[in-house]
Amino acid sequence: MNNANREDVLNLLDSQFGITGNQVYLLDLIPLAEMLWIDGKNQTEEINLVYEFAIRHIAELSTHTEGEELLTEAEINDFMQRFVHTRPSKELLTALRKLANSFIFQQQDQQQNEQRKQRIIDFCIDIASAAVTQYPYERHNRFIDEEKKLLSELMSTLNINFDSELI
Repeated sequence: MNNANREDVLNLLDSQFGITGNQVYLLDLIPLAEMLWIDGKNQTEEINLVYEFAIRHIAELSTHTEGEELLTEAEINDFMQRFVHTRPSKELLTALRKLANSFIFQQQDQQQNEQRKQRIIDFCIDIASAAVTQYPYERHNRFIDEEKKLLSELMSTLNINFDSELI
């Protein structure tokens, strides 16, 4: 992504979606928020997993900035309130995911990009399996259909290939 495209995306994130300043570094959390809300509820264990991911993600970012604080506590809390504690529209989350995908995986190190993508998918699976909507559930109903569909969409957006026979 060249600087002009990057600036266009940053301007769009700010003007159309209210993602301001360094909150762009939290866009990795959008797929997790999508998975959290797909069943209409934000359950405690799902929220805990999003926070765990956020803490790890922010710590990783800090290693690249030599310990310089990228995000204030207020910026992080605002983002979490907006996307984790308050239910955003599905359309907003989908639009942000698609827009952010081209922005957040632009590291020169492709292996690092692939590791980030896999970590996002892993946490999405953990979130989907953290709380089921009803017990007992049948063998193929641990994940609800909406979660399965979203997981497939996320993998497509992140350009992660999988062998459906393995699932």
